[in-house]
Amino acid sequence: MQILGWDIGGAHLKVARMTENRELLGVHQVACPLWRGLDQLETAVRELLRLAAVSSGDRHAVTMTGELADYFENRKSGVTQILFQFTQTLETTDVQVFAGPKGFLSAQSLSEEDWEAVASANWLASGQWAALRVSEGLFVDIGSTTADFVLFSGGKLQTRGYSDHQRMSYDELVYTGATRTPVMALATRAPVLGAWSSPMAEWFASSADLYRITGELREETDQHPSADGGPKTREASARRLGRQFGLDTESLPSGAIEALAYYLREQQIQKLQDAFMRQISRGKISPDAPVIGAGIGRFLAMDLAERARRPFIDFQDLFEWTPRRTPFDAADCGPAAAVAALSLA
Repeated sequence: MQILGWDIGGAHLKVARMTENRELLGVHQVACPLWRGLDQLETAVRELLRLAAVSSGDRHAVTMTGELADYFENRKSGVTQILFQFTQTLETTDVQVFAGPKGFLSAQSLSEEDWEAVASANWLASGQWAALRVSEGLFVDIGSTTADFVLFSGGKLQTRGYSDHQRMSYDELVYTGATRTPVMALATRAPVLGAWSSPMAEWFASSADLYRITGELREETDQHPSADGGPKTREASARRLGRQFGLDTESLPSGAIEALAYYLREQQIQKLQDAFMRQISRGKISPDAPVIGAGIGRFLAMDLAERARRPFIDFQDLFEWTPRRTPFDAADCGPAAAVAALSLA
């Protein structure tokens, strides 16, 4: 028997397979654009059931953020519909749902009041696991779309917000990520050909294009179509980035696109660093406490740690596991791995 931890996001579905001894066997991720409908979740679950070789005796633990997708009328409706579709596709109601301070609740016995604890609690699962494994630090999970900043010490989280709205108010949740963020959201202007230029207010390029140009993007992590539906090559990314500023790459001198990409990278880092330093400034952790990095964009978390002169720990190193030859690891799918481990407590 294995334990399967699931993280149902608005853009991806992730699963982690774990033994009862908390040995991580592997992780998988597929695209799951929930804004298109619940059939996307059904398709994604079936694909991961196949990849994870799930059997009828396996146990399931789940956390989510997908209830915010605009397919749902409100977040409560999102939690309810997601869990119904998820258990229907699994063909079992024996599913443990992570409800933050309420612990794990049975999917078939959730009350009307439980949905708020369940909604967007995946960051809490990761943070709790980090706090169990490291004495103090700042957990930073930079994914495709968002970044989480979770401060902890003495085995307890030191966060101030819980809901998405609260966490954004405290910069514990920042809506910027490594692949799906529109370039127009990264800066109001950028230096182009020796002058300041504003990006067009159109989705012409994404952060995936930036990190493809800088060479930091792992191609398997970019699971959604590009802005123009075109190829995911360095040349195509350069073309999309140029278009964002009303330019054709053929008309640009050598190095101009690269300079633009690195400038925009720096703008995104500055936004992340503001949130990072806001947490550090609270004085809850010591000056040498580490940064624990997770998510497909954790190369940016490593950058933040270096700038703050703090040690860096990869989230995957907080698990007992032997890396398999799969595209993703425990840090890429942190909440899924964390919720599996926590369900065994």
